[in-house]
Amino acid sequence: MTDVAERAVPLSRSGQGSHRGKPGIFAIFKGDLRALHAHQAGFLGRLVDRTGGRLEQLGIKARFRISICPPLTLLNGLRRQPLTPADFIHRFYLEGLWRERTFAGKLRLVLGLIFISLPVNLAAMLWWTAINGPAISKRTGKSLARLMREQLAMSLRHNIMSPWYFQFDLHDDAKRQRAADYLHRFELKGGCYRALKPQVDRQLLKNLSNKELFHARCREKKIPSVNQLACVVQGEWRWQDDTVNALPRCDLFIKPRSGRGGFGAARWDYGGSSRWISGELALGEAELIAHLTVISKKTPLVVQKRAVAHADIADLSNGALPTIRVLTFRNERGEFEPVGAAFRMAIGANSTVDNFHAGGILANVDLASGRLGRATDIGLTPDIGWVDEHPDTKAAITGRRLPLWPEVLALASRAHAAFSHRVLVGWDIAVAADGPCLVEGNVAPDSDLHQRASGEPLGGGRFGELLAYHLGYRRLDLQSPLT
Repeated sequence: MTDVAERAVPLSRSGQGSHRGKPGIFAIFKGDLRALHAHQAGFLGRLVDRTGGRLEQLGIKARFRISICPPLTLLNGLRRQPLTPADFIHRFYLEGLWRERTFAGKLRLVLGLIFISLPVNLAAMLWWTAINGPAISKRTGKSLARLMREQLAMSLRHNIMSPWYFQFDLHDDAKRQRAADYLHRFELKGGCYRALKPQVDRQLLKNLSNKELFHARCREKKIPSVNQLACVVQGEWRWQDDTVNALPRCDLFIKPRSGRGGFGAARWDYGGSSRWISGELALGEAELIAHLTVISKKTPLVVQKRAVAHADIADLSNGALPTIRVLTFRNERGEFEPVGAAFRMAIGANSTVDNFHAGGILANVDLASGRLGRATDIGLTPDIGWVDEHPDTKAAITGRRLPLWPEVLALASRAHAAFSHRVLVGWDIAVAADGPCLVEGNVAPDSDLHQRASGEPLGGGRFGELLAYHLGYRRLDLQSPLT
């Protein structure tokens, strides 16, 4: 198979290109060090969290944001022609990052990367080696010095910083051989995803990020989704059913209308006698409505019936609804093709959401069979690693087949057809008691969770092929035109 990059698309493909200082679509992605440590046990995690908390008490916005783009890769990444889809994606980002800037902007970029990013990345190497190094060294027999040399090489050759060296288990020699095929958050969210933004009506662009519009579209297309009861905006309750203006006597799930990552979500369990309980709060109907009304004046909310997991996977839940993240791409033939899937589960004290970055675990799902691989956490600490059973319920995970798997994949493809203006969507799908249903769709899906769970780089598989294809990469064996 011969790979040839035949043409490149304009760098301002989304219509937001930069000219003489105007904002462009390519940016240096910044990582939030405190967020990375949000669920980490131990001294270092507590140190970051308490320092951030103390600064917030003093009125200082402490996000500990660090640039994630080592400097030498910015320069040497433009020297050679791309030979694979992953090569093309890396070059697409770096070329866009460089070309969108004026001379002064390019100078600031190089100086900033050399004098700020390089020292920060070296400090990060020491930090993450202190956290993970001893456990990895004991397991692999590699010295801490060797682990640091490998991290330095990954940073300078492949733009893989220390957190991702550990997250992707690149201390494993076999995995490290494929380092060039890993796709990075900074290049996807910092430019490539933005280049895929469709030129459509602004309201249409919101129908995935806005959960009220999303569920309205699902109802219109008769696509099963979680049962949404109402949306509360600026104190106004908009009930889905105009004939109903009261809360049903059942468990409820409340989340921000445009929230991400499970932040701000809350479970309200029905305790009988027209009272709902969430943590230490127990409120009657009028009190709960008033409580949500106040919150909605700052954060619009959606109110849903709490979905319950299918009986066949109920033992993989600690109370939070487990969901499947299914990635679908519009392929060369204009069809909507699943290209990856991971099953997410909550553990520990968090029984509200199953999000990976909220401390949960996930397992890769084989697309052909629906079987689960080993489960893992985010991989930034040695606390959990890889497990074959749920840490709380002790239910088996590895090798287990998800129920109704063909229906899950069919639902993902059907959903993408209903939102066909999007090239790529990450669907959160629950296999509930009454069958698969959509929870939400994500227009800039996270790449880390799939690369961590599968142990495979996205750039070396179908995801990388289709992303590169839509960005303009052409191979001799792909003849179907796409404009």
